[in-house]
Amino acid sequence: MNVLNRVFTRLKKYLWVVLALPVLLGVLGWLIPVGKMPSEYDAQATIQLGDYENNQYNDPQQVILLLSNLSFYEQNSHALGTDEAKTFMTRINVSEMPNHLIQISYRAQKANDAIDGVHQITNAFLKMDSKHFDEKEKVIDQTIHAMKTMNPEQGETVNRERFLYKLQNEKLKMRPAQLLQAAKQGSNSGVTTLSSKKRAVLGIMLGITLVLIAAALPEFVRKREDV
Repeated sequence: MNVLNRVFTRLKKYLWVVLALPVLLGVLGWLIPVGKMPSEYDAQATIQLGDYENNQYNDPQQVILLLSNLSFYEQNSHALGTDEAKTFMTRINVSEMPNHLIQISYRAQKANDAIDGVHQITNAFLKMDSKHFDEKEKVIDQTIHAMKTMNPEQGETVNRERFLYKLQNEKLKMRPAQLLQAAKQGSNSGVTTLSSKKRAVLGIMLGITLVLIAAALPEFVRKREDV
């Protein structure tokens, strides 16, 4: 009780400080301007990879390597609409998903820029994938046409029909990459700043805490000296 009495006596003695410090820190918390903290927005798109016997564009791990390579962005800089291909390298993330899917993520300081970044990258990849798919399909069509127009030698008709069936079946199973989920905004990794009201309350609480610590501190010092 003696300790508490001495603390309360000390608070009464310096009542003006007890009242002024919390109010002062509360006013400072309200008035001091706080700049906006930098934010980063994330956007994703999901692609189902194609199937036409091209490992670079059909195998998820190979696609991840492709989209993590600077040369891809340099080759597609016109399609991506950026002067610096290295910018995409630092902001992109490609991950493998089940069922032959990949997810492309892109980070930027603005939500629209993140969505545009994913959109540009997916479009560039799908355009290149379509090109390789068309080339493979063209080769198969030319081979089928050549086989149909040629005159097989005696005894080779069955082999030709088997080969034609194999080619036609292969063509039916082929498919290019497809965009399953268009670019959409994901999470925001920015730091949320406190409002003026919350900063004022925090300043008042800090002031009260400092006053109580200052009033009680001499008692702790007294005990150490007594020991």
